[in-house]
Amino acid sequence: MEPEVLLAQLRALFERTPDFEQYSPTSRDHMIWLGQGHALVARWNTLEAISFKLAMDHVPIDLLRDNNVAKIFGIIQRAIADLELQVPDSISTVFGAGEVYDIFRALNKVISSAEKSIFIIDPYLDDSVFDHYLTARKPEVSVRLLLTKKADELKPAVEKYISQYGPVLEVKKSRDVHDRVIFIDNYVCWVLGQSLKDAAKAKPTYLAPLSPDVIPAKLRDYEDIWAEANEI
Repeated sequence: MEPEVLLAQLRALFERTPDFEQYSPTSRDHMIWLGQGHALVARWNTLEAISFKLAMDHVPIDLLRDNNVAKIFGIIQRAIADLELQVPDSISTVFGAGEVYDIFRALNKVISSAEKSIFIIDPYLDDSVFDHYLTARKPEVSVRLLLTKKADELKPAVEKYISQYGPVLEVKKSRDVHDRVIFIDNYVCWVLGQSLKDAAKAKPTYLAPLSPDVIPAKLRDYEDIWAEANEI
Protein backbone atom coordinates (compact mmCIF):
# COMPACT_ATOMS: atom_id res chain seq x y z
CA MET A 1 0.00 0.00 0.00
CA GLU A 2 1.34 3.42 -0.96
CA PRO A 3 2.38 5.69 1.97
CA GLU A 4 -0.17 8.40 1.18
CA VAL A 5 -3.03 5.86 1.06
CA LEU A 6 -1.89 4.17 4.27
CA LEU A 7 -1.52 7.55 5.99
CA ALA A 8 -5.07 8.55 5.05
CA GLN A 9 -6.43 5.25 6.37
CA LEU A 10 -4.52 5.47 9.66
CA ARG A 11 -5.66 9.05 10.25
CA ALA A 12 -9.26 8.01 9.62
CA LEU A 13 -8.85 5.00 11.92
CA PHE A 14 -7.55 7.12 14.79
CA GLU A 15 -10.30 9.70 14.27
CA ARG A 16 -12.96 7.03 14.87
CA THR A 17 -11.36 5.36 17.89
CA PRO A 18 -14.08 3.70 20.00
CA ASP A 19 -14.44 4.50 23.70
CA PHE A 20 -12.33 1.92 25.53
CA GLU A 21 -13.99 2.84 28.82
CA GLN A 22 -17.01 1.08 27.32
CA TYR A 23 -14.95 -1.92 26.16
CA SER A 24 -16.13 -5.50 26.50
CA PRO A 25 -14.51 -8.61 24.98
CA THR A 26 -17.62 -9.17 22.86
CA SER A 27 -17.89 -5.59 21.58
CA ARG A 28 -18.09 -5.81 17.80
CA ASP A 29 -17.02 -2.17 17.30
CA HIS A 30 -13.87 -2.64 19.35
CA MET A 31 -12.98 -5.93 17.68
CA ILE A 32 -13.39 -4.43 14.20
CA TRP A 33 -11.35 -1.33 15.11
CA LEU A 34 -8.52 -3.36 16.63
CA GLY A 35 -8.48 -5.76 13.68
CA GLN A 36 -8.34 -2.94 11.16
CA GLY A 37 -5.66 -1.20 13.19
CA HIS A 38 -3.48 -4.30 13.26
CA ALA A 39 -3.90 -4.84 9.51
CA LEU A 40 -2.89 -1.25 8.73
CA VAL A 41 0.08 -1.25 11.10
CA ALA A 42 1.27 -4.52 9.54
CA ARG A 43 1.43 -2.74 6.18
CA TRP A 44 3.63 -0.08 7.78
CA ASN A 45 6.01 -2.08 9.97
CA THR A 46 5.95 -5.82 10.72
CA LEU A 47 7.78 -5.54 14.05
CA GLU A 48 5.41 -2.84 15.28
CA ALA A 49 2.53 -5.05 14.14
CA ILE A 50 3.78 -7.81 16.45
CA SER A 51 3.80 -5.34 19.36
CA PHE A 52 0.31 -4.18 18.36
CA LYS A 53 -0.95 -7.79 18.35
CA LEU A 54 0.54 -8.51 21.80
CA ALA A 55 -1.08 -5.39 23.23
CA MET A 56 -4.37 -6.22 21.50
CA ASP A 57 -4.38 -9.72 23.02
CA HIS A 58 -4.05 -8.23 26.53
CA VAL A 59 -6.80 -5.62 26.15
CA PRO A 60 -9.50 -8.04 27.48
CA ILE A 61 -7.65 -8.26 30.83
CA ASP A 62 -9.10 -5.53 33.05
CA LEU A 63 -5.93 -4.77 35.02
CA LEU A 64 -3.81 -4.54 31.86
CA ARG A 65 -6.26 -2.76 29.58
CA ASP A 66 -5.28 0.89 30.07
CA ASN A 67 -1.58 0.20 29.61
CA ASN A 68 -2.10 -1.86 26.46
CA VAL A 69 -4.59 0.57 24.92
CA ALA A 70 -1.97 3.29 25.46
CA LYS A 71 0.59 1.09 23.66
CA ILE A 72 -1.81 0.64 20.74
CA PHE A 73 -2.43 4.38 20.50
CA GLY A 74 1.31 5.00 20.63
CA ILE A 75 1.99 2.57 17.78
CA ILE A 76 -0.66 4.18 15.59
CA GLN A 77 0.71 7.66 16.31
CA ARG A 78 4.26 6.51 15.50
CA ALA A 79 3.00 5.10 12.22
CA ILE A 80 1.25 8.35 11.36
CA ALA A 81 4.30 10.43 12.29
CA ASP A 82 6.64 8.23 10.25
CA LEU A 83 4.37 8.27 7.20
CA GLU A 84 3.99 12.04 7.44
CA LEU A 85 7.76 12.26 6.99
CA GLN A 86 7.54 10.12 3.86
CA VAL A 87 4.90 12.15 2.07
CA PRO A 88 4.62 15.91 1.40
CA ASP A 89 3.00 18.25 3.93
CA SER A 90 -0.04 18.16 1.69
CA ILE A 91 -0.68 14.67 0.40
CA SER A 92 -2.87 16.04 -2.34
CA THR A 93 -1.41 15.02 -5.69
CA VAL A 94 -1.62 17.28 -8.71
CA PHE A 95 -1.53 15.70 -12.16
CA GLY A 96 -0.64 17.77 -15.19
CA ALA A 97 -2.51 17.66 -18.47
CA GLY A 98 -1.63 14.42 -20.22
CA GLU A 99 -0.49 12.56 -17.09
CA VAL A 100 -3.27 10.03 -17.58
CA TYR A 101 -1.20 7.00 -16.61
CA ASP A 102 -0.04 8.57 -13.35
CA ILE A 103 -3.57 9.32 -12.21
CA PHE A 104 -4.69 5.89 -13.46
CA ARG A 105 -2.11 4.28 -11.16
CA ALA A 106 -3.01 6.54 -8.23
CA LEU A 107 -6.73 5.82 -8.52
CA ASN A 108 -6.13 2.09 -8.80
CA LYS A 109 -4.12 2.19 -5.57
CA VAL A 110 -7.06 3.90 -3.88
CA ILE A 111 -9.55 1.35 -5.24
CA SER A 112 -7.36 -1.63 -4.32
CA SER A 113 -7.03 -0.36 -0.72
CA ALA A 114 -10.73 -1.11 -0.04
CA GLU A 115 -11.45 -4.11 2.17
CA LYS A 116 -15.26 -3.94 2.30
CA SER A 117 -16.82 -1.24 0.16
CA ILE A 118 -16.28 1.39 -2.53
CA PHE A 119 -18.71 4.27 -3.08
CA ILE A 120 -17.93 6.37 -6.17
CA ILE A 121 -19.80 9.62 -6.79
CA ASP A 122 -19.18 11.15 -10.21
CA PRO A 123 -21.81 12.96 -12.32
CA TYR A 124 -20.17 12.01 -15.63
CA LEU A 125 -19.17 8.43 -14.89
CA ASP A 126 -19.10 6.13 -17.93
CA ASP A 127 -18.37 2.45 -18.58
CA SER A 128 -14.60 3.06 -18.55
CA VAL A 129 -14.86 2.78 -14.75
CA PHE A 130 -15.20 -0.99 -15.14
CA ASP A 131 -12.15 -1.57 -17.33
CA HIS A 132 -9.88 1.10 -15.88
CA TYR A 133 -10.63 1.07 -12.16
CA LEU A 134 -12.92 -1.66 -10.85
CA THR A 135 -10.47 -4.31 -12.06
CA ALA A 136 -8.46 -3.30 -8.97
CA ARG A 137 -11.37 -4.22 -6.66
CA LYS A 138 -10.84 -7.14 -4.29
CA PRO A 139 -13.42 -9.91 -4.96
CA GLU A 140 -15.22 -9.48 -1.63
CA VAL A 141 -15.57 -5.69 -1.92
CA SER A 142 -18.98 -4.24 -2.84
CA VAL A 143 -19.34 -1.20 -5.10
CA ARG A 144 -21.87 1.61 -5.38
CA LEU A 145 -21.83 4.09 -8.25
CA LEU A 146 -23.80 7.34 -8.13
CA LEU A 147 -23.96 9.46 -11.29
CA THR A 148 -26.08 11.98 -13.17
CA LYS A 149 -25.37 11.96 -16.90
CA LYS A 150 -25.77 9.17 -19.47
CA ALA A 151 -26.93 6.65 -16.89
CA ASP A 152 -28.82 4.60 -19.48
CA GLU A 153 -25.64 4.18 -21.54
CA LEU A 154 -24.03 2.51 -18.54
CA LYS A 155 -26.76 -0.09 -18.12
CA PRO A 156 -25.41 -2.78 -20.53
CA ALA A 157 -22.01 -2.74 -18.82
CA VAL A 158 -23.66 -2.87 -15.38
CA GLU A 159 -25.72 -5.92 -16.35
CA LYS A 160 -22.69 -7.76 -17.74
CA TYR A 161 -20.59 -6.89 -14.68
CA ILE A 162 -23.24 -8.25 -12.31
CA SER A 163 -23.71 -11.32 -14.49
CA GLN A 164 -20.02 -12.15 -14.16
CA TYR A 165 -19.20 -11.01 -10.61
CA GLY A 166 -22.54 -11.38 -8.84
CA PRO A 167 -24.56 -8.82 -6.86
CA VAL A 168 -21.55 -6.79 -5.73
CA LEU A 169 -22.55 -3.69 -7.71
CA GLU A 170 -25.34 -1.12 -7.33
CA VAL A 171 -25.77 1.89 -9.61
CA LYS A 172 -28.10 4.86 -9.15
CA LYS A 173 -28.60 8.28 -10.73
CA SER A 174 -29.48 11.62 -9.16
CA ARG A 175 -29.55 15.25 -10.26
CA ASP A 176 -28.10 16.22 -6.87
CA VAL A 177 -24.64 14.85 -7.69
CA HIS A 178 -22.02 17.55 -8.31
CA ASP A 179 -18.79 16.41 -6.64
CA ARG A 180 -16.39 13.67 -7.63
CA VAL A 181 -15.51 11.66 -4.54
CA ILE A 182 -14.57 8.10 -3.64
CA PHE A 183 -15.41 6.63 -0.23
CA ILE A 184 -13.31 3.65 0.80
CA ASP A 185 -14.83 1.39 3.48
CA ASN A 186 -17.03 4.33 4.56
CA TYR A 187 -14.26 6.02 6.54
CA VAL A 188 -11.68 7.21 4.00
CA CYS A 189 -12.66 9.71 1.32
CA TRP A 190 -10.73 10.95 -1.72
CA VAL A 191 -11.74 14.01 -3.74
CA LEU A 192 -11.02 14.16 -7.46
CA GLY A 193 -10.73 17.36 -9.47
CA GLN A 194 -12.25 15.93 -12.66
CA SER A 195 -14.48 13.07 -13.68
CA LEU A 196 -12.75 9.69 -13.72
CA LYS A 197 -13.35 9.39 -17.45
CA ASP A 198 -11.55 12.68 -18.22
CA ALA A 199 -8.98 12.83 -15.43
CA ALA A 200 -5.82 14.63 -16.64
CA LYS A 201 -6.63 14.07 -20.32
CA ALA A 202 -6.71 17.72 -21.38
CA LYS A 203 -6.46 19.73 -18.15
CA PRO A 204 -4.57 19.41 -14.85
CA THR A 205 -6.43 17.73 -12.00
CA TYR A 206 -5.84 16.56 -8.43
CA LEU A 207 -6.52 13.67 -6.07
CA ALA A 208 -6.72 14.57 -2.38
CA PRO A 209 -7.83 12.84 0.84
CA LEU A 210 -10.64 14.53 2.73
CA SER A 211 -9.93 15.39 6.36
CA PRO A 212 -11.19 12.55 8.62
CA ASP A 213 -13.20 14.90 10.83
CA VAL A 214 -15.51 15.94 7.97
CA ILE A 215 -15.91 12.53 6.32
CA PRO A 216 -18.89 11.34 8.45
CA ALA A 217 -20.96 14.42 7.54
CA LYS A 218 -19.98 14.16 3.88
CA LEU A 219 -20.92 10.48 3.82
CA ARG A 220 -24.28 11.17 5.49
CA ASP A 221 -25.08 13.75 2.81
CA TYR A 222 -24.41 11.26 0.04
CA GLU A 223 -26.21 8.44 1.81
CA ASP A 224 -29.29 10.70 1.86
CA ILE A 225 -28.89 11.39 -1.86
CA TRP A 226 -28.38 7.67 -2.51
CA ALA A 227 -31.57 6.80 -0.63
CA GLU A 228 -33.59 9.14 -2.87
CA ALA A 229 -31.77 8.32 -6.12
CA ASN A 230 -33.21 6.19 -8.92
CA GLU A 231 -31.82 2.83 -9.93
CA ILE A 232 -30.74 2.56 -13.54
